[in-house]
Amino acid sequence: MNREGLLEREAKAWLDFEAAFASVPPGRRGVEGVVPGWSTHDLLWHCAYWAADAGDMLARLRRGDPEPEAPSDEAAFDAGILAEGRGVTWDEVIAQAERNRERVRAALSAFEDLPEEAVTLFTDETFEHYEEHAAQIRASVGGSEGG
Repeated sequence: MNREGLLEREAKAWLDFEAAFASVPPGRRGVEGVVPGWSTHDLLWHCAYWAADAGDMLARLRRGDPEPEAPSDEAAFDAGILAEGRGVTWDEVIAQAERNRERVRAALSAFEDLPEEAVTLFTDETFEHYEEHAAQIRASVGGSEGG
């Protein structure tokens, strides 16, 4: 897929993800259970975080910088990301997600020629990620009706 196709797919997937999380009533946004232990708020923060990380990784890749070392304790690292997001309001999470989307889109657009690694990273951390979590949110909202 070329750059324009990637950006178009990301934009479409984001709109779908946005519709999914916007469909969650305000009183349920922080309720865990969309996936075990995570709320809609958590999933939105999670996507925002990884979009920013992907933007950083794409910039490093374009400069030819080495990848940073993976965290030694991935579970603790992930728990820290989750805890950080839980300290942010819903509106702040949405604003951060929008900024991080623009950041990763700009990082992809900065490549003269797109290496496969950049395509894979962008795909994994944007539209495939949004699509996965949009489906989970929709299933959760649908499963909560009448209950």
